[in-house]
Amino acid sequence: MMLGMVRRIAALGVLLATAATHAAQLPDEMPIKDPESGSIVAVITLCNDCKSAADKGCYTGAEVGWLNGAPCGKCLVDSNFPRMLKYPYDLQILGTLVDPSGKPVKDRFVQAFLPNGWTVRGRTSEAGTFRLMLGATAERKSKQALVTDIGTRVDTKKGNDQYYALFLLPESYRHCSADAAKTEGKKSKGDTATKK
Repeated sequence: MMLGMVRRIAALGVLLATAATHAAQLPDEMPIKDPESGSIVAVITLCNDCKSAADKGCYTGAEVGWLNGAPCGKCLVDSNFPRMLKYPYDLQILGTLVDPSGKPVKDRFVQAFLPNGWTVRGRTSEAGTFRLMLGATAERKSKQALVTDIGTRVDTKKGNDQYYALFLLPESYRHCSADAAKTEGKKSKGDTATKK
């Protein structure tokens, strides 16, 4: 009986370690593809709160942050404004937010920013899960929604931000300007060039 409990606890530990490793390896850019044509209708982009991926204690969901060492965040909306995403399907973006110890993040707002200035917001459940739903913006091809799961993400509140941020952008989106690099470098940790 005791041996069975030890095995269950060991198996649970392995599952949690695997989930944590998997969360660290999730991509920060995820294309949403049209199932008929294979073309990319949008790209989900998640910004990191550290400039270098080598820094420890860095997580995605930053409103003002970094992606592969380049500025990332609300400057993406500015750089791509007023482009309107045209997708012929309803979109659903879902995922799970956990804290650094692996516990679900409850009642946390998750907000998607679109390049035309629109935003879509949802809230995590008791289990840390969320679902954002966006209606089709082009002539509808199907009643079936395109569902994209961003996976389980570690979330920490960054400063006085109110939500976990993600950006829904066109396939060939414009990156943030050089001016944004100066501004964002002052607001994010991990940029030693701006710290004196």
